[in-house]
Amino acid sequence: MKKNYSLLIASLVLSITVCAQKEGLITIKKNDLKAYMTFFASDEMEGRETGTHGNDAAALYIKTNIMRMGLKPVPETGDYFQKIPLISTKVSRKDTYLKISSSKDDPIFSTDSLVSLMIPSGTMDVTGNVVFAGYGYENKNTGYNDLENVDLKDKIVLMMTRNPELVSTGDGKTVFDNNRESQKLMPVFSKGPKAILYVYDPENKFSDAYTSGLTGMIGSGNVSLKGQKGFSLPMQFAFITRHAADMLLKTTGYNLKQMQERISVSGKPVSTELQGITATVKTGVETTDFFSSNVIGIVEGSDPVLKNECVIYTAHFDHVGANEKGEVFNGADDDASGSMALLEVAQAFMNLKKKPLRSIVFAWVNGEEKGLLGSQYYANNPVIQLEKTLVDINLDMVGRSKMPSDTGKFMGYDLTVTQPGELLAYTAHESSELLKMMTLSAQEAGVRVIDKGKHLEFGSSDHASFTAKSVPAFLFISGIHSDLHSIRDDVEKIDFDKMEKVSKMIFLLGYRVANQRERIKLDNPK
Repeated sequence: MKKNYSLLIASLVLSITVCAQKEGLITIKKNDLKAYMTFFASDEMEGRETGTHGNDAAALYIKTNIMRMGLKPVPETGDYFQKIPLISTKVSRKDTYLKISSSKDDPIFSTDSLVSLMIPSGTMDVTGNVVFAGYGYENKNTGYNDLENVDLKDKIVLMMTRNPELVSTGDGKTVFDNNRESQKLMPVFSKGPKAILYVYDPENKFSDAYTSGLTGMIGSGNVSLKGQKGFSLPMQFAFITRHAADMLLKTTGYNLKQMQERISVSGKPVSTELQGITATVKTGVETTDFFSSNVIGIVEGSDPVLKNECVIYTAHFDHVGANEKGEVFNGADDDASGSMALLEVAQAFMNLKKKPLRSIVFAWVNGEEKGLLGSQYYANNPVIQLEKTLVDINLDMVGRSKMPSDTGKFMGYDLTVTQPGELLAYTAHESSELLKMMTLSAQEAGVRVIDKGKHLEFGSSDHASFTAKSVPAFLFISGIHSDLHSIRDDVEKIDFDKMEKVSKMIFLLGYRVANQRERIKLDNPK
């Protein structure tokens, strides 16, 4: 009799849980997601770059929506904004230039078309001789070495993208190949140049950093948490235009294209110190203190004790702004998709007659594109202690499915964008119980999740701020596509069927973790 009674109670609890899940699921609709996305990823948001009016407007849009839904603000402040103290370090366009002078100091050419790949630690102004270092490439197997017979110490170095092998095979024509170019740069840095001027090799499909879209990917400045020094170089490192490179090379009797052809024909370097000229490279740097905000909303748990624990959902709402032509990087997939999915999931939790036992924290974090700044700040200033945070469920780019245009590489990395109905999951496998919950939630939502383990092929995301504090975390992402960080990442390319299914999946996952009475078990607790 006692056994039957226990089974009856268990059956009743399961029935209540299933009904509650349905109450939430019915509110998650692709038409709502499309409505949110149409505004949030529009030109009116100006690319949502941290520290801009567009970013502030995006934060306000999220805040007003969660106020309407009835989520609770941060208890200590009574506000939905979590203010983040930041420092902006930007390149001053009016104080940034390349000047070429004759040996008699007569002006020959000047341009302000420099794009800093890494902002120096402060304003820098150097004048010196220029060395053309070909591709800046060495191959120990073939003996080819652009750096062998030139002295780079205290010189300004001009070098091309790619290398002779890639050029001969027609490969590597990309915006910027992080892997290959990084391997080239270390030997160059070690030889102590004053500055490095990069230029797209003439056989590449781009002529400068503006036409390639590189300016949008790297932005015009760095942002760091106040009191936390951001990374900078003690030297200048910038892209110049092909025309500027030709002007530097003029005294050699060759232009950049001809220099490249000489290497291709002979198979040998043509590196040389440029005679009869000096160059001045100046990068003006401006520093400003300011505040931006994370947006926080809380669904309070229904259990008087367990409500002091939480599940946290995160997505970054910032993007990279606009380019020099005024073209907006709308970041529909990156990460309007994750941010707007969280709005729909928040509404699903608010639609429940009985909330889960534990609280649900929604954190729309800022400054991800600047280095995970918002999530780092939250992890150091959580609204519910991290030791009482069971899991972070992070969404970063969950709206794209593979398209015919998704070919080639992005920044030297293979494209990983998934098919309709598929999603990648990155996790350190802290809990087999969590993984089972993820699998069950995915099956119920009709999503095929591909477990990629913990190592991302490219970049990072806000879940890393939580794993660094020993909080189990998931990153859910559709994968890297060809429109990432370009003006082509627009709403028209979003797969709203996928977004709806993903939103339902993460609602179910968060609900399961938050609503079971026993805390999830970690396989290897620290």
